[in-house]
Order: sequence, then C-alpha cells, then structure tokens
Amino acid sequence: MARKWLRATLTVGLTLLAGLAVAKEARCVKTLAWSDDPPHTMRLPDGSVGGVEIALHRELLATMGCELRLAEMPFARALSELRAGRVDVIPATLARPERKAYARFSKPLLYLHNVLYVRAEDVPRVGHQRLADLVDQGWRLGGQVGVVYSSEFAALLQDPVRASKLEQVPYRPSLWKMLDHRRVDGVLVNQLTAAYELRQLGLQERIRATSLTLPLESGGSAWSRLTTDEAFVQRFDQALNDLRQRQRYAELLAPYGLTPSGQMPQARP
Repeated sequence: MARKWLRATLTVGLTLLAGLAVAKEARCVKTLAWSDDPPHTMRLPDGSVGGVEIALHRELLATMGCELRLAEMPFARALSELRAGRVDVIPATLARPERKAYARFSKPLLYLHNVLYVRAEDVPRVGHQRLADLVDQGWRLGGQVGVVYSSEFAALLQDPVRASKLEQVPYRPSLWKMLDHRRVDGVLVNQLTAAYELRQLGLQERIRATSLTLPLESGGSAWSRLTTDEAFVQRFDQALNDLRQRQRYAELLAPYGLTPSGQMPQARP
C-alpha cells in the first residue's frame, strides 16, 4: 500500500513539475535593448525607463500576452547582442542588408525622417545639396556609432576618403555640443529627437534643421532570428495595425507631440 502511495505521489509530483516546465517555456518574455535616446527611449525622473518607443512596445506586447523586459546598452553593442540572441528586439532600426542576416523586421511604429541640422548661419549654405556634396566641400558630419541613417550615409561610410570626414560618437547628445563648438558642421538625427534635445540644451535657436531630409527607408523593430520566428513578427504587425485603429494610439503619441500618423505635425525648416 505504501509503495502504491509513493508511486502515486511521485507521479503527481512529476506531472506538476512537467506542467510548470511547460508553463515556463510557454511564457512570453521579450527583452528590448535601449540606450538614452529621448524621447524615444530614456530614463525618467523617477528612475524608471520610458519614452514613446518603450510605451508602444509595452502596449503591443501586452496585447499579445507578452512581458517586456529592458536591457540598457549602446546601440552598437545592442546589434551584437541581438545577433547572439541575448536580446530579442531593438526599436527603430534601419533594415540594412547585413542586419537581415540575423534580424527580422516588423513595421515601424513611427514615421520620422532623419534630417541634417547645422548652425543657424549655415542653413543657407546647404541649399539643395546632398551629403556627399557637403563632405566633398570639407564639411564634417556627425553621427552615432553603429547608426546608419540611410543608404546615402552608408555609401559615405564605404568611401575611405569621405568616411574620414564623419565623426561618430557612442552617445548622440554630445554631437550637439560639438556642432555648437564648431567641431563638426552638421548632425544627422530625426526631427522628434532633435526637437526634444535642442529644447533641453537651449540650442533651438542656434542650431536649425535644413532642407536636407533623408528618405524613409525600410526598417522598424529588429527582432533576433534566434529568439523570434516570423509568425511572431506578423502577430506584432497585426497588433500594431489594430492599435492604430484605436484612440489608445493617439493617447500614447500625444505626450511626445506626435500625430496619430506617427509623424510630427510639421518639420521646421
């Protein structure tokens, strides 16, 4: 009798352990790599992490029954961690050919152009020129390490002579000071980030946007191929489509001065 009771107890125990293992395996947790890039991803005054990209990813993953975890690291390291499968997703990432080898890309959560910003007195000098024209004239352009702003910018990186005129730093906020102090002549960044950071630094009158706007290219959230299958990415895209049909989308964007189109109301010339 005791043996039967022991066998029954072991069977129940093993069944419970198996059930817990399945439940743990089925639990959906996605780790998002972020760096201080306000107002997209940033440390809030209370010590928590927020920003429009974090808010949108948290909302979308919650509707899919998933938990969002955050890992702070520079963008260049985030790409390496994504390739290794140690993080699951990087927001707002250009879908470069080399990245497609290790990442799947969902639709962009926002539609923001990268724009060239210069000192106010230099705006007329830019005119209708492109990046290569300015670099060939001796302009030094600033950008963030690991960030490729467009195919046009990628072409500059692949040209040794032109690449020598590009200043790349790990943390973008320092680029504004370099521009203000004439260590670089132009900075590439999207309009939302520029509006936020220039206002924070009190440089919105000394540094201005030019008419040199880089075209929108394919990209969005980059998901590690080692941890995320195509079916999940498609579900994420559908969740985004559904969210855009609801008032909740506008509510999430409004604190950042964005319209429900995912764009800024207007870009100041």
